[in-house]
Amino acid sequence: MAHKASFNPIASLVLLLSLSLFHISFASAAAIQLRTAIAPRQSPAATPAIPSSLPVSCADYSRIANLSTIATNSTLRAAFLRSSSLGTFPAAAILDAEAPKLMDLMFNVALNQECGNSSAIAIVEAGRNLTAGTVAGLKIRDAPGVAPDNVVLPILCVALIIIMGVPATVI
Repeated sequence: MAHKASFNPIASLVLLLSLSLFHISFASAAAIQLRTAIAPRQSPAATPAIPSSLPVSCADYSRIANLSTIATNSTLRAAFLRSSSLGTFPAAAILDAEAPKLMDLMFNVALNQECGNSSAIAIVEAGRNLTAGTVAGLKIRDAPGVAPDNVVLPILCVALIIIMGVPATVI
C-alpha cells in the first residue's frame, strides 16, 4: 500500500529559500563578470557627438533639437516608435543617433544667436504636437492590446490564476 506523503510547509519553505540563495550567489557572480561587457544603449557616450569643426545649419539644429526632444521624453519616444512606419529598431536608431548631438549645439553661442534657441522651441512645440495627437509630423497610433473596459482581461487573469494556483495547492 502506497504511503501518501503529507505536505510540510516548513520543509518546502526551507527548500525554496535555500534554492533562492543558491541562485542569487551564481547570478551575482555572473553579473560581476558581464558588467564590463554591457554598454548603455541610450547614453551620450554610445554615439559620438558632432565635432565642433563641422558647421551646422539652422535646419540641422532644428532637426536635431526636435529628434533629441523626442528621444529623451519617454512618452514622446513611445508615441514616435509606435507611429513610425520604419519599424521599432530603425526608428530607435534615428533617435539614439541624434540625442547626443544636442548638448554641443545647445551651448554654441554663435549658433543660438544665428538660429535662436531651437531646443527650447522644440520642447514647447513637442508638447503642443502631443496634445494635437502628432509626433514628428506623424499621427499617433493607438496602442495595441486589450482595452481596459473589455471583459476579456479580467476573465483571462482569473483563468491564469487558477491555472498557476492549482498545481501549487496540489503539491
